[in-house]
Parts: sequence; C-alpha cells; structure tokens
Amino acid sequence: MSEDKTIYKVKDIAEILGCGINRAYDIVRKDTFPKIKIGRRFYIPKDGLERWMEAYTYKEFHV
Repeated sequence: MSEDKTIYKVKDIAEILGCGINRAYDIVRKDTFPKIKIGRRFYIPKDGLERWMEAYTYKEFHV
C-alpha cells in the first residue's frame, strides 16, 4: 500500500478551507496545526491536514 506524500502550500490551504490567504496564514501558524516550516515557508502534509480537519471544531475555524 503506497502512502500519499502530497504537500500543500498556504495558498492551497486557503482554497481548500474557502478562506482568504491571511486567514489561512493565521490558521497555519497555530501550534496545533500540522505543518513543516522550511526557512520562512510553511508546507502542510496532506495526511496531517486531513487529521486536523477531522479534529477541529466549527467554532475554532470560524471567527
């Protein structure tokens, strides 16, 4: 069985979550968000994003 190694950038997260890029950066910068930081850039593994989306509450995501 092969493991999906898809990696997203913050602009992809904004599109997936249906929010603006600034809001996506706010979400990605949270300590509980699964990310890899290389230099000044954030990368988000697909499996981590899926687990995060299953665990977050509607209230946490929307201000």
